[in-house]
Amino acid sequence: MASPRNCPDTRRRDHGQAAVEFVIALPLVVIIALLIVQLAIVLSERSRLEGITWNAARAASVSDSPAFTARQVVADMSAPTSNDNAVTVDVIEDDRWITVTARRTVHTDVPLVGRFFPEVTLDAELTVLREPPLG
Repeated sequence: MASPRNCPDTRRRDHGQAAVEFVIALPLVVIIALLIVQLAIVLSERSRLEGITWNAARAASVSDSPAFTARQVVADMSAPTSNDNAVTVDVIEDDRWITVTARRTVHTDVPLVGRFFPEVTLDAELTVLREPPLG
């Protein structure tokens, strides 16, 4: 008696099953990969914005004109890669503290998945102690 595995009818029905499974799974895998790319872009921009904010706050803390210095540092650091979504900066000063807040909108434009997500507005804020001006 032939086992069901060796039966010619069973082998014929299983022929091409892997190809069908691949065609069904491929779009899901591609979409997940593109979602990961979109998330990586947003996280990269977040890290970059935090670095810009840190540098602006540090420069402002040792400057005679903290607001001007912070805005200049942000403009210098964000100019090479920015397009229409520029970094905006707010500076709040008091006798001892300087707070620098930077904001940027990141476009979610990765193909296939970007259009389903709204643009992301990133904020970074840092408060530093005012130090005596350099020079």
